[in-house]
Amino acid sequence: MQTTESRHGHDVLNLIADASTPFTIKTLHAYVEQHWGTNVHFHTCKLNDLSLEALITFLLSRNKITLDGDNLHTNRDKICQH
Repeated sequence: MQTTESRHGHDVLNLIADASTPFTIKTLHAYVEQHWGTNVHFHTCKLNDLSLEALITFLLSRNKITLDGDNLHTNRDKICQH
């Protein structure tokens, strides 16, 4: 049985914020799969057991990330600091 890793949504926010080249949703998926595996799930301060797609949807709905064309950007003013 393969275990599922859970990473905090802040890991994704920081990844997007610190990238020298902006991620697209497609390149973010590729990065996560390559570095964190295909079974990784995510949690936030409010939600648990999210797929990457569900996390992206949540972060967009909270304006924690934005799309500029295809490029993802972190809205640092909307990130909780804990």
